[in-house]
Amino acid sequence: MAPSAGVLLAAAPSPTDEPPTPVRSDKARRRLRALLARDSATFARGWAGKLLVVAVLITVPVAMVLGSVTGDRYGRYADDSWKALLMLVVLLGSYLVTRRLLLTVIIGVVAVALASWVLAPNLATASNGNTEVLAHLDHQASMGMLAGYESVAVAEIDLDSTQPVRLAGIGADATTPMEVGSMTKAMTGLVIADAVRRGEIRMDAPVATYLPKLKGSPAGTVTMQELVTHTSGYAEFGGSILRSAAWKAPLGMNFFTSSDTQMTKEARAQELSGRGEYAYSTLGSAIAGQAVAAKADLSYADLMRTRLFEPLGMRDTAIEDDHALVEGGQSETGLPVQPWVMDGYAPGAAAVSTAGDLAKLATALLDGTAPGMSGLEPTTATDQSKARIGAFWQVSDWQTGQTITWHAGQTGGYASYLGLDRARHKAVVVLSDVANDASDLGSQLLADRHAAEG
Repeated sequence: MAPSAGVLLAAAPSPTDEPPTPVRSDKARRRLRALLARDSATFARGWAGKLLVVAVLITVPVAMVLGSVTGDRYGRYADDSWKALLMLVVLLGSYLVTRRLLLTVIIGVVAVALASWVLAPNLATASNGNTEVLAHLDHQASMGMLAGYESVAVAEIDLDSTQPVRLAGIGADATTPMEVGSMTKAMTGLVIADAVRRGEIRMDAPVATYLPKLKGSPAGTVTMQELVTHTSGYAEFGGSILRSAAWKAPLGMNFFTSSDTQMTKEARAQELSGRGEYAYSTLGSAIAGQAVAAKADLSYADLMRTRLFEPLGMRDTAIEDDHALVEGGQSETGLPVQPWVMDGYAPGAAAVSTAGDLAKLATALLDGTAPGMSGLEPTTATDQSKARIGAFWQVSDWQTGQTITWHAGQTGGYASYLGLDRARHKAVVVLSDVANDASDLGSQLLADRHAAEG
């Protein structure tokens, strides 16, 4: 039987009735409100929840620090540990204000990402100098080799060319002073080799012969030859450098401030467990340089000035051991970094130079007129295949058929590279005001010059 009209009217919904809210939508809103609610009103009411909050606030920056100290020989702590510090500060500050863990983590991630984007180095737009070198740099830029650079100065040397020295720069020029970092070791090696020629030292003599403060310690028995070839068994740095770096590096501060007395004390404590094996040591290079300076009765800065810089006309090159000679540079991630003014460790990384001055050095090394030329000759194998070492100078056999004598360097805010193709009378110098790996760009420029000859 058909239903009556009254039944139909009673069952029909009123036009003014609103449709029921879906249950799923209500649940989603409740979950979102719970996530954004103050933690003290939700999961952090008890001690377990509070401990979870503390664990998250600490674990995130700690994980970032652990990530920065793993990887290659150095890790990336000096470069990007500032991000972990920033994350810690933002997390603590945000949580104190919001009392919401999820929101706090989101704010921290956004803050670090934004700071990284703002600080990231960008290649300068102004260029100067030789058009041929600039064309080479443009080519490298097209391949992404200048990513991460800001200001860069380059010298290309070819003694067989009608114009032996060509200089150019982007954001910097041939007279812009920059820290050269560990390239200082290579310069020190030349002066050490020159001291041998002068009859002042012997490479087979224990270093304590020239640095009596090391007498009576295992470190004092190491020979000068072992020091300049990184086979002394010395650690890479003394403990004071590592302790200082732990808190100064994230703030962009100079942590190479150990005095000569402190460095000597740490050298005396060396156990030499890896003696005879190649292991790069800035501590060892610093001891070697200070030993030769002591034998010559000169400060290290005066030793380098009178024995290398002045003879080659390197008027804009000096040792940064008393006061800053440059403005601060940048870490690879863009953190502003103080100049590295040094004391005891000066022979390992304290030189400041220009592309123009390093072109003079490279020219003298190619034509054989530089002091200490014997320091370029390799005597010892390294930890790399097809690589040997002289007096700090690295000598590598490339797949291109070139044998390259070279050294690179970094400080907290600068990078450098000097490579010599001695057989073909060519060299390349790269200086950067960002602590990236300048050897990549320098090596490519040197290889390209070889390829261009066909």
